[in-house]
Amino acid sequence: MTDIAWRSITRRELAVLLRNSPQVSSSAVGETTIYRLDNNGLEILALSLPDGATVIVEQVAAAAKRRRRVDMTGVTPASR
Repeated sequence: MTDIAWRSITRRELAVLLRNSPQVSSSAVGETTIYRLDNNGLEILALSLPDGATVIVEQVAAAAKRRRRVDMTGVTPASR
C-alpha cells in the first residue's frame, strides 16, 4: 500500500519538475493551477497557488511493517 505526502517547493523547483516529468494533465481552478505529473511511475500533483507558493502531493512507498518473532515457549536464543 502506498501513502501520500505533501511538501512546499519554490517556483524554481516547480519549473525543474515540469521540465523533467511528463505532464499527464493540467487544469485551472480559480487562480490555482493543478498539474498532474508522472515521475518515474509515481503520480505527483503540483498545486501552483496564487501567492506564488507551490504544494506537491506525491505517493511514497509505505515502510515495510516488521514483525518481531515471539517464542511462545519462553525460551530465548540466549538461554538455549
